[in-house]
Amino acid sequence: MRRAVLFLFWIGCLGLYCSCHGQEQQFRCPPCASDCHNTYYSGPGVCPVCNMSLIPVKENMYKGYQKALVRIKNGAIGLNAAYYSPTNNEKIKGALVIVHGSAPSTYEDVSYYTQLGTALGFAVLAFDKRGVGKSDGNYELFSVESSVRWFNLLSSDVVAMVEWLKAKPELKHAKIGLFGGSQADWIMPLAASKTSFVDFMVIGEGVSVSAGEEHFFSQLTGDGITDGLAISEADEKLQAFDGPRGFDPRNILQTLNIETLWFFGTNDPVIPVNASIRELETINNPNFRIQLLPHGDHNFKNVQSGKRYDLLTYIKPWLTSIGVLD
Repeated sequence: MRRAVLFLFWIGCLGLYCSCHGQEQQFRCPPCASDCHNTYYSGPGVCPVCNMSLIPVKENMYKGYQKALVRIKNGAIGLNAAYYSPTNNEKIKGALVIVHGSAPSTYEDVSYYTQLGTALGFAVLAFDKRGVGKSDGNYELFSVESSVRWFNLLSSDVVAMVEWLKAKPELKHAKIGLFGGSQADWIMPLAASKTSFVDFMVIGEGVSVSAGEEHFFSQLTGDGITDGLAISEADEKLQAFDGPRGFDPRNILQTLNIETLWFFGTNDPVIPVNASIRELETINNPNFRIQLLPHGDHNFKNVQSGKRYDLLTYIKPWLTSIGVLD
């Protein structure tokens, strides 16, 4: 999964506009696996660390929404966050915390999910990942060995976000949900198991197997970036995996009493989709709904048609079915 950290950044500018407020334009490296995410530049060019093209620093805005920059504490750590609330905030049905994948991403880098949340009319809280942007702490690359400790830290940051939303007066009657993809799909159930304030989750390209199994699978396929095994071959080899597992979500998923919508693309080379679906079928949690995206990749794109799936066509009726939307 490490090599796929960019998977949704490039589609994060859909349906929104940006404002620089007359300030001098800055540039930075996109989210990547190198330690260069906190360096800013005065002009375009190439990152001297990872050789990726620099991108402009943007402040995305959403029609009908107001934005407030806030500082949210998690113990000694301060997390930089952006709170997007509808201009008419009298009848907000839901509120979302956007949860990060493995990339060293800021709240702007997860704007794909933020835009979907605002399209639902929800309040949305997005934040700079621990150790990234203006958030305190240290960012860490994914590793199986550190996954239990690191995921517990990341999930505690999500809980801090949820508790901040719960205290907002305009969200008194709103349902609170978690929304994210890739590595976030381990973090969200873990966070939800630590608080009673999460009402629902939307899990994109989810993982229900251990960190070790996922890492083994993505090494076999090369994450679809480098030459690797076909998904079917990697899935077959994964069934004989006997290495270190690291963080394993199975026990949490068995007992989680939260409505959850899982998205799986059948052509996703990054995560073991077939193994994850088999595991969810074995767990048989009645709160879980699985939505397959035929020929979908890790970016929710149909690799046959070249078109990206509109997740809202699945999310809206599901939210209605569980009583979040009318």
